Amino acid sequence: MHIAIDVRSLMEGRHSGVEEYTIRIIDALSRIAASHTYHLFYNSAKKVTLPKFRENVVLHAFRYPNKIFNTSQLLLNNPKWDRMLPVTPDVVFVPNPRLAPLSYGVPLVTTVHDLSFERFPEFLTMKRRMWHTLMRPQLLLQNSDRIIAVSEHTKDDVVQMYGIDSKKISVIYSGVSSFTVSPIDVQRIKRVHALPEKCLLFVGTQEPRKNIAGVIDAYTAIAHTVPHHLVIAGERGWKTAQLAKSIASSAYADRIHSMGFVDEAEKSALYAAADLFVYPSFYEGFGFPPLEAMIAGTPAVVSFNSSLPEVVGEWATMIDPYNTPQLASVLQEMLLTPTRVPESVRAAIREKYSWEKAAQQTVKVLENVA
Repeated sequence: MHIAIDVRSLMEGRHSGVEEYTIRIIDALSRIAASHTYHLFYNSAKKVTLPKFRENVVLHAFRYPNKIFNTSQLLLNNPKWDRMLPVTPDVVFVPNPRLAPLSYGVPLVTTVHDLSFERFPEFLTMKRRMWHTLMRPQLLLQNSDRIIAVSEHTKDDVVQMYGIDSKKISVIYSGVSSFTVSPIDVQRIKRVHALPEKCLLFVGTQEPRKNIAGVIDAYTAIAHTVPHHLVIAGERGWKTAQLAKSIASSAYADRIHSMGFVDEAEKSALYAAADLFVYPSFYEGFGFPPLEAMIAGTPAVVSFNSSLPEVVGEWATMIDPYNTPQLASVLQEMLLTPTRVPESVRAAIREKYSWEKAAQQTVKVLENVA
């Protein structure tokens, strides 16, 4: 079977959960269902470097000027992606909703991660709000033969906000990559970034929805009672000016480390090095970072909202992201009485959220639709 996969989300150069999902699910699909051929397609005038996949994964790069190409797709519903490929795909898989004109009768499966842009448009810049509007995600999902939602919460959002029949949606949890970190790796990350022995950690894209300002306020309220520094790691996204002000105005600004983007090895080492992980996001469709932190053995404090109770609630400590005093109290208690996540819990997370399991369920959807 020829499976065409839209990988344009990887062209944006971001390092978010969507990109993680796209790369990992392609890798797992190519291993789990090796008899199929996977045709990755994208359009970019720039040279793009993608991960090296198995031999049954073929890359098709189109070099049209993006503005002209996207305008043509938006206004004329052309060119059709399937006609641009050298083979006729049996099914097209879009790992993140975006405009994808196809010929009539070509089966389409789309993964939706969250509807944060619908729930919290105030957290986005005008440019990003306009982009989501132009991509017409509701129309794309309505035109999809099958929809994959990464959580029951995301499925419910799609049903409630877009009026799509729930029977059309399959819930398939994303996987979480396993990793090992040595004591040498931990000491190296601390030495390279001048981090102290004890740390409270946040990892995620720096944007308003993640509620990093709430983390800073809560940490500032308890910093005089704990020796820990606050480490903020993750790509700088949008509307970050207020975050910089929050750090600068903290009485403990000298103990707050804003690292920006870190690669996979550094991120894994940070998870293992931290005494506690905090993730009081206002909204998540899935939530990779808390699971990754717990796999590394670090306890997590997360929001009691959106998908997080469903995905990590069984193992994490839950808080109200709008209640900063509560967050501060929980952080203080857990930092002063440190523990590690038991191996039994880490094993349970790895078993429940494996990319192999996600790929097995995804390929069934693709095969049934084709």
